[in-house]
Amino acid sequence: MPGKEGKLCPLFPQCTFTTSEENIQNADAVIFENSQLPLQYSKTEMPPKRSVHQQWIWFISECPNYLSINLNSYSGIFNWTITYRNDSDVSGAWGSSYLVYKRLKGADLDPKTDFSLGKTKLAVWFISKCSSRAHRIIYAKELLKHIHIDIFGKCGQLVCEKQDFQCTVGYIRQYKFYLAFENMKCKKYITEKFWRHALGNNVVPVVLGAPRKDYEYLAPPNSFIHVDDFESPKALAGYLKLLDNDKEMYNQYFKWKTNPPQSIPLDDGVWCNLCRNLIEICPTSRKMYTNLDKWYRGENNDECEPDIDVAYNEVHF
Repeated sequence: MPGKEGKLCPLFPQCTFTTSEENIQNADAVIFENSQLPLQYSKTEMPPKRSVHQQWIWFISECPNYLSINLNSYSGIFNWTITYRNDSDVSGAWGSSYLVYKRLKGADLDPKTDFSLGKTKLAVWFISKCSSRAHRIIYAKELLKHIHIDIFGKCGQLVCEKQDFQCTVGYIRQYKFYLAFENMKCKKYITEKFWRHALGNNVVPVVLGAPRKDYEYLAPPNSFIHVDDFESPKALAGYLKLLDNDKEMYNQYFKWKTNPPQSIPLDDGVWCNLCRNLIEICPTSRKMYTNLDKWYRGENNDECEPDIDVAYNEVHF
C-alpha cells in the first residue's frame, strides 16, 4: 500500500505496516490494492513466494460497476477481502455509526440545540462525475425544476477557491441539506458524501444510492432523507421546503446525536479492523475465495443497478 507505513493503529501498537518488499516473507498479511493489480492475473507480477501463514488480501473501496480487472482470473488467489461491504473479512467502509458516535463521545451535546441556526441556504451538491447515464443526474435534473440547489464542482457553476476539503466545509455548513447522491446505486455503497460531507458538517443528507434498508442498518437512526420515500422529485422538493420553514421538524434529524442505539457494530477504521482480525484469527484457519467475481458482483450480478440506458454525454447544470 503506497504511503502506508508504520504503526497506523494506536489500538494495536504491535501491528506494523510497511511497503518494503524485503519484509514480505515475514508478513502476516499482504494487501493487494485493486488499482495496482494487472488487468489479468499474472503469476510473475505477484510475490515469488507465499508463506503458509500469510493472508493475501484484496482491497478495493469502489463498487463493482467501477471494476476494470478480470476478477475471474484471480480466483483462488486471495484469502480475505477489504471492501466497503459489511460482509467483507475486514470492513473498509467509508464511514460507520461506530466511528461517528466515537467522535461524539464526551462532547456533552445539548439535546435542545437548534441545528438550523446559521444556515442561510437550502441545499448544496458537490459533484465531479457528470455522466448522463447516472441515476443521480436524471433525478437531479427533475429536482432542480422545483427547488434551488447550489452545485459545486465540474458539473456545476460554482467552485471552491482553494480546492481543498476545508474550503468545501466552509460552504457546506451554510446549508440545511446536502445531496449525498452516489454515482452508482449499489447495495451498502455509502461513501464520504454521506459520512464526511453531510453528517460531519451537521447538515442533513438527502441520499440516493443504496436501498433505504442499508442506510437504516448502517447509519445513525433518522439521520437522513431517502429519495425513495417520495413519489417524485417534486414531492421531495416540497418536503425540503417544509423542513426549511419548520425548525422543530428539521431538528428531528439530529436527535440521533444524543440518542445512540443500544448496539452498534464495532468499527475502528480499516487499519485497526485489519490488525484486530489478524491478532484474533486462529493460526490454523484458512480461507480462499474460489470465485471472487461472483462474490463481489452478486449471485446474479445484482449488487449494483445498471446505468440508465441513454447516450453518454457530460451533463453540466
